Amino acid sequence: MIMKMIGKDLKIKHTTTYSTFSVLPMNRAIDSKHVQKMIASLRLQDCLRAVICCKTNIIEGETRTYIIDGQHIATALEREGQPIPYIEIEIKSEEDLITKMAYLNNSSKSWDMMNFINAWKMIRPDYMKLFKWKNMYDIEVSMLAAIGINSAAMRYTTSTIKTGNFQITNPKAEEMCKAFNDIFLKIGMSDRFVKFQFLAAFLQAYGTYNHTKVMSNIEKHMKTVKLLTDGDSTGAYIRTKIFNLPK
Repeated sequence: MIMKMIGKDLKIKHTTTYSTFSVLPMNRAIDSKHVQKMIASLRLQDCLRAVICCKTNIIEGETRTYIIDGQHIATALEREGQPIPYIEIEIKSEEDLITKMAYLNNSSKSWDMMNFINAWKMIRPDYMKLFKWKNMYDIEVSMLAAIGINSAAMRYTTSTIKTGNFQITNPKAEEMCKAFNDIFLKIGMSDRFVKFQFLAAFLQAYGTYNHTKVMSNIEKHMKTVKLLTDGDSTGAYIRTKIFNLPK
């Protein structure tokens, strides 16, 4: 797959003109600890791989060379004063760039969900909203995405986020994020399964939702809530005792 992506004629170039490379804004931040590991590896066995780059004007309106994969090894080589071996690949669009960047980075050190959101937010407004919500509320991003589409099913379909196809379809998402954040602060120490059960009930109840009543019910049943675990009865308890829903 990588060979198909970058082409069969791999022409490796070398440069010590480190200013050749520009920072790609949608790539993940450089981790100095990881750079240190790369330096240790270089001193032990030299550089065993090429950095993968693209030359394009689709990012900033002028043609620049961006590192798609290998920014840590490139930084380590610069710090050691060694030439950077690199390969240039073709990029056809912003979507093509993010897709290839995600694939290549996942082949070495897997991206987490926020890496994908950080990349896609540059060209997808809904991802920017999701990024903003994550900064505002310390809630798992798949939960925020579920609120964004008003469906707990997002827990099982995170591939939608990774491929750049996520869209916020819930017009009440902003106010629901705020309300669920209040709930999340109350149950923050609960098991992850329990939190998702709260989210599922919250989404189900929101049409006739009474925030004051729900918060009061959580406080009333807090001792039991703290003891809830991954079990068949947990969801039923949350729906009936906290959200006043039928079993």
